[in-house]
Amino acid sequence: MSKILYKPLEKPLSMLCKVEITEKTGNKEDYFFKTFSVEIFPHKTSFWSGNQNIDIVRKPISPNNLPDNNADAFAQQISAVLYQLTIKLGLNGVPSAVEKQHELWQKWLNIRENLADTFTGDWVEPALTKLDVKMLPGETLTPYIMQDIFLNEYFRNIYDAAFIGNNFYCKRTVYGLCPSPIQFNEKWLLQDSATGQSIKFSGKWDKIPDQAGFDDWLKTKTDDHLSEIRIEGLYQLDHITGWCNAIESFYTLTTNRYRKTLTITLTTN
Repeated sequence: MSKILYKPLEKPLSMLCKVEITEKTGNKEDYFFKTFSVEIFPHKTSFWSGNQNIDIVRKPISPNNLPDNNADAFAQQISAVLYQLTIKLGLNGVPSAVEKQHELWQKWLNIRENLADTFTGDWVEPALTKLDVKMLPGETLTPYIMQDIFLNEYFRNIYDAAFIGNNFYCKRTVYGLCPSPIQFNEKWLLQDSATGQSIKFSGKWDKIPDQAGFDDWLKTKTDDHLSEIRIEGLYQLDHITGWCNAIESFYTLTTNRYRKTLTITLTTN
């Protein structure tokens, strides 16, 4: 049994994320894509900046703070909340609404209270306040959905994965392929290279009958019964920084007459 070694971030990472959605019914094909820059800083206390840029909080531990008062744990708890959204996609594949926003807000308030009690320092409240603005229910959440899709791909809890013979099996929830979250059974294969480590992953939908109205949504696209939903991709770790510097994720929903793909690509600038 082995785990991936975690390294604290020492220098900013500058990356480009591209999200592509393709829907094909018969001879008709619709294509949508969106690109945005991602910057992860080692010593910033702001999660989000602007409409298309992402700041991930990483804060050094002050000598007078408790040993467990670190922003790594803080960021992990926050990111778990940020990407757990149920979204609705419009006819052109663009996210149009966020479901259960008030429930999400209540969940955030509960976690916010716990974080405020757990962490100390003058950086905590400003960071929480910035998150308050982002998490408020309303239309303002929608522009950030693509960023939440990115977080769902980037934060995979890879440092907790216990590989046996370079293999790891897990269940993972995916957002953005269809209006409701989809749970996948995934297999990860850990590989070493001259430039670092990589995780090759593959899996298929762990189908739950009529999951959150999924069948009703599919009827708006095709009369076919669902054939399958699959995922495959690659998650690359840089040997110097220890952080992910490239992602390729391919999600495919296929029936006899309908096909939808969600492609997420992350590259380092």
